[in-house]
Amino acid sequence: MRRYAADISSLAEEFQQRFRDFAAIEKEIMLFSSPFSMDPDDAPDHLQLELIELQCDAECRSRHQQLPLVNFYRQLDKGRFQEILTFAKKMLSLFGSTYLCEKTFSVMNINKNRLRTRLSDSHLHDILRIKTTVFEPDLAYLLQSRSQYHPSH
Repeated sequence: MRRYAADISSLAEEFQQRFRDFAAIEKEIMLFSSPFSMDPDDAPDHLQLELIELQCDAECRSRHQQLPLVNFYRQLDKGRFQEILTFAKKMLSLFGSTYLCEKTFSVMNINKNRLRTRLSDSHLHDILRIKTTVFEPDLAYLLQSRSQYHPSH
């Protein structure tokens, strides 16, 4: 029981730390996810004018409602909304890197536990590279080229 209590206490502290991290950037998250609901006075000074212009643009409001958030920011006019786009890229990279970091550790732990006796540093490096990339191999081409070089297989 004591071992479980310590594990649960550790998990609770980790969750609290993560929520503290989010609380520290709550206004930025709100601005990023709901720019049309944000009071421009609550936005950072360098974003206020562009935020007002964005909120007054009916076409942008419609696109925000219709498109996924990433696509909404991709289609914004780079000339009119340069500061907002820079801010959005910062927020996307924050969430992207957090996701990538968590995905990496998850993959590493799964593979390390499953393959502990056979896993070298080189293997772990290769597994992490494969699991954290968006590259999709052309398996049909690889199999075809392999069969050309090894016709007996």
